[in-house]
Amino acid sequence: MNNYRGISLISTIVKLLSAIVTNRIRYAVEKDNVLVREQAGFRTREECAAQVIALVECVQRRWNKEMRPTYACFINLRKAFDRVPHEAFFRKLESLGIRGRCLEFYRGLYRSSWTQVSSRISDTLSPAFPFCRGVRQGDPSSPLLFDLFINDLLGQCRPFGIRVVGLPESTMVGSTENRLPGLIFADDVVLLSPSRHCLEASMRKVSEYLTQLEMEVGASKCGVTLFHGCVDKVRGRQWQSQGKDIPVVEEYRYLGIDLNCNLDEGFTVRRQIQRYRQKLHMATPFLRNGRIPMDLRLRVVKSCLLPSLIWGSEWWGMHQLHAKRLSLVLNQTLRMVVGVHTKHTGVSIPALYTELGIPSVESLISGRRARLWAKGPSMRTWICNLCQWIPTFRKGTWVKNTKAWLLRRLGSLAVREIERSPRGSKTLQRTVQQVIHHKWLTTGKMTQTNTWQEYCQYALQSGSALLRDSSLDYPEYSKSLQWLMRIRVGGWSSCSRLARIGILGEPWKTLCPCCLSNVPESLNHFLCECARWARRGWVSLGLWRCCLLKSQLSLMEDSNGITVEEMQEKKALDEAIHRWWTTGEFTYQACSNSMLAAQESDNGSSQCWYRTDLPGFILVGQFLEEVMSIRMSVIDNPRRFSSDSSDVTTTSQRAEGYGKAT
Repeated sequence: MNNYRGISLISTIVKLLSAIVTNRIRYAVEKDNVLVREQAGFRTREECAAQVIALVECVQRRWNKEMRPTYACFINLRKAFDRVPHEAFFRKLESLGIRGRCLEFYRGLYRSSWTQVSSRISDTLSPAFPFCRGVRQGDPSSPLLFDLFINDLLGQCRPFGIRVVGLPESTMVGSTENRLPGLIFADDVVLLSPSRHCLEASMRKVSEYLTQLEMEVGASKCGVTLFHGCVDKVRGRQWQSQGKDIPVVEEYRYLGIDLNCNLDEGFTVRRQIQRYRQKLHMATPFLRNGRIPMDLRLRVVKSCLLPSLIWGSEWWGMHQLHAKRLSLVLNQTLRMVVGVHTKHTGVSIPALYTELGIPSVESLISGRRARLWAKGPSMRTWICNLCQWIPTFRKGTWVKNTKAWLLRRLGSLAVREIERSPRGSKTLQRTVQQVIHHKWLTTGKMTQTNTWQEYCQYALQSGSALLRDSSLDYPEYSKSLQWLMRIRVGGWSSCSRLARIGILGEPWKTLCPCCLSNVPESLNHFLCECARWARRGWVSLGLWRCCLLKSQLSLMEDSNGITVEEMQEKKALDEAIHRWWTTGEFTYQACSNSMLAAQESDNGSSQCWYRTDLPGFILVGQFLEEVMSIRMSVIDNPRRFSSDSSDVTTTSQRAEGYGKAT
């Protein structure tokens, strides 16, 4: 019975009417600032990350400026929605000015409330009985009404709260305007106090208020800690709320983000990675299944796995070390999607991200942090005041470090223009993601690999979206498309490479596993020279040579050595290759003085024409799938190519394992 959740079953018309009334009340509540700044739950334009950052910012300002620790108590209300008494709830609404027809509407909505209990054993329903506690879960008005009901929870705790460093001092004597007693997000409460005695007083006031409202504290989900101090100072005392013992903790999971007593970002990132690995372990069979269209597997990554990995990055984003740690586990996930081993070193990471259409982790987490920084001044909670008043002391905090990072990366003029735009937060997020992702693709060690340089040289990024979007159109060719994408990103190892690193025997350095000729294995040999595949005219009719010629013309264009005629030929090549790639029809007439005329096709002519029933990328994928199947069957039985049979048996087993891994 600890995890049951009752659902409100009311008609659609009543829900629509309730939504209309709720929207009018919400507008009046926000306009008159009825809800306190500490409450961020169920409010428009508010979010969990902003509430966590407000907590971290206030504690860090206090520590950096005054070197004082902060006492905190996390309180979770047990079944808060189901324990709201109706009569006390109506009196609260009336005290807030909600009277007349609006109040009568809510009285009528809850007056006829009754419930039934379903038995799993006998599969029957109990007789209906009325209930006079709890708001309707599933009703559009319930979140706002619950916020109004507990709006005064921290009202008597303000004198015991911490003074927020950096905010202007009030001119009124004894004013507690800039004191933060705690934060509320729906039914999750955190109390903040400068001393042990103040925290005890705050907990006592909250306990009395909750008892008056007939609410109950879930002690098992509560915790007392000391930020930036020795936890042993609070461990020796007995902390209670409503007569229940509250445990002393060194770490706490607040709104889905793990916090320790030192507010260490690295600790939070490590915990985030641990939870992500658990989810990845459950999703591994699905991600590795090559028969499932790649677009479906990629949607699972984007909608389920990736958001859980970067959750809370608004706090710890803009750090390359954190981005590197997160990238390592995301790289393993994307390798699974394209069908290679999670530790395959030959895969080009920039090509992998480009092929799957996923921005770099650093650009994602930096953009999310920049978005919240730009959105902060327009919010209605404590994060608004913190973003408007940046501290002047030397040590940095979240607000100060975020602005310094943006000025360093974008410049003061760009940041100022973005702040003035109507959708400044979204614009800033998009700008930061584009800048960081472009830098990631153009600089760094990962961009120096041969695979990435070939990927850019042949402009393979232009066809990546077509491969992803077509996986659902051709589900029966999912395995072929996976092989095509796998080879495009460098996710295969030639026999010569396997022989050089000791996986295969020495003869495989200069031996093709398909035609068994003394030629090193390569993609160019497969597509243009291998005798086993000579019958595949749609591959050897000049397409590969067209791609090579296009690459040569691009290099000449970069060096300003291309003529007008060669420029026209390059444009014609682009159109011909694109037509074949998308429709399966390839028509091209080479110029008489072009390089392609010198590299004649198989029939001795510089003119190429053919048409197939499937697009070119499907045919290439089928071809590569067949090639890789044949080569692995040959590699698994290489006994006749070695003089030492015992050594070949061991080599075959190692090659088989590596082949499955890659």
